[in-house]
Amino acid sequence: MTAPPPFPRRCPRRLARLLGGLLGCLAVLSALTFLAGGGHEELLSRSLPLLLRAGAAGQPRASAALPPLPAAAFFPLSPPACAPAAAAAPGLLVLVASAPGHLARRAAVRRSWGAPRAAGGLAVRTVFALGLPGEAALQAALEREAAEHGDLLQGRFADTYANLTLKTLALLGWAAARCPAARFLLKADDDVFLNLPALASHLRTLDGPAAAYLGRVHWRVAPTRDPRSRHYVPASLYPAPAFPPYCSGTAYVLSGPAAAAVLAAARQLPLLPVEDAFVGLCARRAGIAPRHLARMAGSTRYPPDACCYREVLFSTHGVSPARMLAMGAEDERPCSAWQRLLGLARCKALTWLTAEEEEGGP
Repeated sequence: MTAPPPFPRRCPRRLARLLGGLLGCLAVLSALTFLAGGGHEELLSRSLPLLLRAGAAGQPRASAALPPLPAAAFFPLSPPACAPAAAAAPGLLVLVASAPGHLARRAAVRRSWGAPRAAGGLAVRTVFALGLPGEAALQAALEREAAEHGDLLQGRFADTYANLTLKTLALLGWAAARCPAARFLLKADDDVFLNLPALASHLRTLDGPAAAYLGRVHWRVAPTRDPRSRHYVPASLYPAPAFPPYCSGTAYVLSGPAAAAVLAAARQLPLLPVEDAFVGLCARRAGIAPRHLARMAGSTRYPPDACCYREVLFSTHGVSPARMLAMGAEDERPCSAWQRLLGLARCKALTWLTAEEEEGGP
């Protein structure tokens, strides 16, 4: 039996090119279907580490001192850049993570703790960070709000809880690109009441390394392995039994160099859905240890005591817009001598007593 004639060698190459083209078309169609179906949050979240790792074609990768910065087109809404001179830049840039529908919260911040332009000897600037809403009418309202106040930073991604890490990287990237001379960056949620005078005064006393990362530190927190939880972290993404120490995402401070180092480290790590744990992971990769500030409340909800809010604590979480406005109208120094002496111990005792009353109530 004679052997069949040899198959031309060019045919496999043509066939491979044809199959490659078909697969490319299918990939584009699949991506379009995915985006149309509302799955773009997951697509962005999974693709961001690749985007951060990859430089422009033919260009060398950015060094640790020059983290990748988002392009201007990534921000549909963006506040004016800070003054380029270090002397005119804000000493404290407050970046408030908000949501498109949280107009009342942003208004309360602007009229209370976010109103001052200086605190504790530092120039202060406040910016609200959010993503894209699902409704055109809400986007139009955001554009009017941005035109009126000039303090909205909007990233080109869906505003969902799953994209909170993406939002944080976006606001840090904007700060590095448009406000690089800021001495400190404070990330906070929009339901946090900040005692900026006391916090700024504390920041001015800092010594030691320039790369500072401060807040209420969580130690030995285990990743959530329950797929039903919004904090779910699969072992394939992060196999370690516990996260490194990290500051509560309700409010934490990064010095300018620390923020740049966190952004640079983000290129080397898988994107975790737990925003504050991811920032802590980036800080560890950059060799920065978090510093614990007991006066940062973290997720603890303190009772509405003017002395605690306005003098003792640096931050308080879970504050409604109405309460925020009321606290903003309180006297600047609400503590009596004995309250000031007891300080944080008194505030913690009030929290414990309030919790006991709620549990024992009808």
